[in-house]
Amino acid sequence: MTISKMYIAEDGPISASKLSEKSGSGTSWLVGGSSFENLANDNVIHESFDKINPSLCSDAEECIDIAQRMNDSIKGATLPASESDTIGRIVIITCETTTTGLPTIETCVDALGLKSNVSGYNLIAESTITSKDWSKCAKYGFCFEDDDEVDDGIIEEDEESSDQSKIIATTKIMASELTDHFEYNMSGNIVCAPVLYGGRINGSTSFIAVLSMRVWT
Repeated sequence: MTISKMYIAEDGPISASKLSEKSGSGTSWLVGGSSFENLANDNVIHESFDKINPSLCSDAEECIDIAQRMNDSIKGATLPASESDTIGRIVIITCETTTTGLPTIETCVDALGLKSNVSGYNLIAESTITSKDWSKCAKYGFCFEDDDEVDDGIIEEDEESSDQSKIIATTKIMASELTDHFEYNMSGNIVCAPVLYGGRINGSTSFIAVLSMRVWT
């Protein structure tokens, strides 16, 4: 069985459950309603980039280079998360068994360190993978559907430090250097869920993504 693992640019080593709490909007990733159980496991640890196992990532040097440039460009930008917001974090996911195509839902769930079932919900069944083309998002950024979601829809030249400018810069790297672009999300049954915006290193079994989240109430 292929084991997926997620490495994080900053904060590592960190447990999946603790990362869930840092990512969540004052709580953690959770089903919601009467259930406040953390969706992520305590015993899954996300290491920093320098701990990547070469046997799981044959393109480790290139992968880390691109991921680090994405990390430098996003610079802790605040990302919109439906009814809340969160800090964008760059992650590397290893490994798939193929070198083409979107990651499987199982790969993302395993890499994120999510539990199998929480409060009667099967988290694999509640998960979704959507194909994306980040080049079509380069004007506004990977986490915006269109200009209706962006204040004024314009970035001024003197606003290079703004969150959206950081998001746009990161989107351009994703569009030009990653293939098999995807978004991982979860169904509306899950109130607070992790979100991954990412893509594959060309010809590699590894993916790079921006870890975000979303809250629906």
